[in-house]
Amino acid sequence: MILNKYTKDLETNHLCDVCSEAVTNPICPFCLAAEIDVWLTLYPDLRKKLMPKLNKYLNNISNRITTYGTLCIKCNKRQAFVCTYCFTEYVLIELNNLDVGNFIIKEFIDFFNFDLNYKGYYKEIENGIEEIIN
Repeated sequence: MILNKYTKDLETNHLCDVCSEAVTNPICPFCLAAEIDVWLTLYPDLRKKLMPKLNKYLNNISNRITTYGTLCIKCNKRQAFVCTYCFTEYVLIELNNLDVGNFIIKEFIDFFNFDLNYKGYYKEIENGIEEIIN
């Protein structure tokens, strides 16, 4: 638990269910999926393929929800129990499985990159991104 310097209340900061790291960017996967759904309106065929996979993932993790999640800064619910990095990595894996191509991967990374220290999935696809930019 950490002491919130603005309210002097204890705020619980929980660990991600996937990577066991602290959830430091508390946007729940449900809110993030809603944002991804909005982005996918640009790609209706991809949306038809990807959103059912994301909804199934969200349904599976929602069955494990207890009251311990970090408070989501968007919806104000305690359901940020999977960090943004792990959720966007899952989406990236699904995009790769759907063989969407480099342009869509680059655009996804531009909008939803939560690999803030560039040592995870960003580093793995860095060469592909460099090819697209150049």
